[in-house]
Amino acid sequence: MSKRGLILLLTGMLIIIGISVTAGVRYYEDEQRKQASAQSQQKLNEQLGTQGWYAYEYHKLDGSTVVLFTNEGDTILGLGIMKSDGGFSASTWDTIEQKPFDSIHFGNTTDEYIGIRFNEKPEDVAYVRLNGSDWSETYIVNDPRDEGYVMSYLITLDESQRGKAETIETLDRDKNVIHADEI
Repeated sequence: MSKRGLILLLTGMLIIIGISVTAGVRYYEDEQRKQASAQSQQKLNEQLGTQGWYAYEYHKLDGSTVVLFTNEGDTILGLGIMKSDGGFSASTWDTIEQKPFDSIHFGNTTDEYIGIRFNEKPEDVAYVRLNGSDWSETYIVNDPRDEGYVMSYLITLDESQRGKAETIETLDRDKNVIHADEI
């Protein structure tokens, strides 16, 4: 084998080893993130359970888990954020008055969320629209083409919407307003 062939062989082997090591490191880091996220959700679930709360849904975001929760009688709606370091903050809302939907708004300096629980005919709600004084955003809650439906929904507000949402509307599949409520 010539020097040139040997150099090409060694270079090719080094490239393959480099790619393999990079792929292995990425896989390991992804697994670590998944494990930390699962542990965070388990810890959050235990914390809620010991206080008599039940989660509707969890949303895993960068560095935190957001949860929409209630009590046994569905008379309180809560929205909480657990950071990956274990810090937990939450807000609750008394929902004794029966309405077509209940909502809760919660945020901190970097994140803001609106959690919604559909009480009356959730299968009829296809969209949710948030309105501000100079903007409006519509979210697909239940895809009109699908048969299933959800009982709750969580909206993450972007920077331009934070602190500016004024009303929430539930809409049917034709985007007609079913019910509206001020935030």
